[in-house]
Amino acid sequence: MKMYCKNCGIKFYPSDKNYIGYPLGSYHNRAPSHKRVFHSRYCWEEWTAKNITAYSLWLQGMGNNDTTNATNNTI
Repeated sequence: MKMYCKNCGIKFYPSDKNYIGYPLGSYHNRAPSHKRVFHSRYCWEEWTAKNITAYSLWLQGMGNNDTTNATNNTI
């Protein structure tokens, strides 16, 4: 499938059988090809750096699934 990088606009061709595009995921839990929106890791990191405020707010809004006492104790 033909996709265009969300950061630089370069055309790339991710598929479920190749390792092209980011975010890729892990070996056993790979992201589907239609969810890989950056052509390179550099573009992914550059886009994140340019949009760090919005990206941080989005991540913080997702909540925290960590329920261990060690991380939830407040002083």
